Amino acid sequence: MKKIIFTAIVAAFATTSFAQDIVKQMKGQAYSEAVSTLNSALSGLSAEQKAKGYNQLVEIGYPDASKAYNDITIANVQKTKVDISVYTPIVNALNDAVKCDEFDNQPNDKGKVAPKFRKKNADRLANFRTILINAANETTDADKKLFLANAYINSSESPLFAEALKAGDPYLGYAQFFAAAAYYKMENWQKTAEFAEKAIKCEDVKENAEQYLVSALTKNLKTKADTLSYLKKLSDINADKYMAQIASLYNQIGERQLSEKILNDAIAKDPNNKMAYAIKGENAMNDKKWDDAIKYFKKTVEIDPAFTAVWFNLGVCASSKGFDLNEQLSENGRITTENDAKVKEVLKEAAGYYEKVRELDPNREAISNWPYQLRMIYNALGETDKANEITKMLGE
Repeated sequence: MKKIIFTAIVAAFATTSFAQDIVKQMKGQAYSEAVSTLNSALSGLSAEQKAKGYNQLVEIGYPDASKAYNDITIANVQKTKVDISVYTPIVNALNDAVKCDEFDNQPNDKGKVAPKFRKKNADRLANFRTILINAANETTDADKKLFLANAYINSSESPLFAEALKAGDPYLGYAQFFAAAAYYKMENWQKTAEFAEKAIKCEDVKENAEQYLVSALTKNLKTKADTLSYLKKLSDINADKYMAQIASLYNQIGERQLSEKILNDAIAKDPNNKMAYAIKGENAMNDKKWDDAIKYFKKTVEIDPAFTAVWFNLGVCASSKGFDLNEQLSENGRITTENDAKVKEVLKEAAGYYEKVRELDPNREAISNWPYQLRMIYNALGETDKANEITKMLGE
């Protein structure tokens, strides 16, 4: 038993002794070696010793960070590119200083908060921060963009630079936007939404940040509750701007009355709201209410004659109406001449809509499959010459 107690005392003494000597251990070491030394000792260090250790990392890395800052500044003036790796000492110095400040402002063994390193680190590193913004903007590599943006964001949120940023941080919104962009490329939708929502407060990046936010939020719509939460978020962002999307989604989750109310309110507010009529048309089309859909889609293209997708939807609705009518009026696979004329009249209407799509989108850039739909209608009408012309156009 005595031996065990003695061993424990020796172990405790060794840990305490090592902790007290952490700065001495790190002196003379290269930065990477000093990082390893500190990391291996962290679990046995007090907050005060951790602060000293991280400050020692700043001391070791600062000359390289200062040189990198000067080199990058010169390169920017000369408009020459700098590899992202050159920024590493600056990022390291900022991150180490933030960690130092975190522990430096914790109570010491006597229960007092007596920071020792804040002023010196804040004064010598404050100017380094802004140089990260251009680099984060220019790099297309998601990992590198995030590496730079996170260093800026973490330093901005740290009390270390509170005095320097007391008037506000003019570039924080940019850094948050770059982080959102990086996370989006990594397909981390939760983090994308988190940083995009913060970046929206910056007017210069608001519009693009909003696009990232809206897109990221749509990636996780697995339940009705998810969709309702998303709809609330869209409304909070800009209910008027996202009216069509909100109404359409409410319809998709079975909230038909609420969807219709949103659309009708939008039309009452602006009788020429083409998107409100377009969504009303889509809702009716999804319910196979062809006449109602055609009515709303016609109103849409009356407001915007170049709305190609709606002309295509008109063709879909008219052709579906025609084929449904053919089935209703046929008996045992046969149809009277009179009823056949009724069907063809509707299908000719559909052909006219598809021809409008052809006029607006001859190269099939907006809607690739309109030729197939139009050829189907011409075949149904018995107009084989026109159908063959489309086949030739398709190279079949």
